[in-house]
Amino acid sequence: MSTPPQSTLKEFQGFILRGNVVDLAVAVAIGAAFTAVITAFTKSFITPLVAALLPHRNGGAFASLNFAIGKTTFDVAGFITALITFLITAVIIFFFVVKPTQLLMRRFGLANEAAAPHAPCLECLTEIPVAATRCSACTAQLGHGWAPAPIEESA
Repeated sequence: MSTPPQSTLKEFQGFILRGNVVDLAVAVAIGAAFTAVITAFTKSFITPLVAALLPHRNGGAFASLNFAIGKTTFDVAGFITALITFLITAVIIFFFVVKPTQLLMRRFGLANEAAAPHAPCLECLTEIPVAATRCSACTAQLGHGWAPAPIEESA
C-alpha cells in the first residue's frame, strides 16, 4: 500500500521546516561565504608575504613554487595557500565562535559537565554510570559501590 502524495508532501514540509535542517543550511551558506573571504585574504595578503620571505626563484613569483616529476607538476604554492587558509579559518572559528560559545554556555549553566565515570555492569557488561544502582540494559540490581575502584597508575 503506497502513501498518498498529500501526506508525503506534508512529511517533506515537516522535514524541511524542522529547525536543525534550516540551521544547517544557514551554517553551510555562511561557512562557504566565510571560506571565500579567508581564501581571498590568504591569496591577497598572506601569500605575497610568504613569497617576500622566500628566496627569489623564477622572478620571485610565489605561484611558480612547484616541481615536476615526469609530466606531472606538483603545485606547492597552491597547497601552501590552502593550508594557510585552513589554519586561519580554524583559528578564527576556535577563538571567535567556539570559545565564546563555551563561555556563554558556562555562564548560563548550559555547559555539559564532565561525563560521569562509567563501568561495565556486573551482569551484562553494558557500560553504565558508576553512580547507578540498577543496570539500564538488564535491570540487574547493583547496589551502592558496585563498580571496581579505578586503578591508579604509578609513575
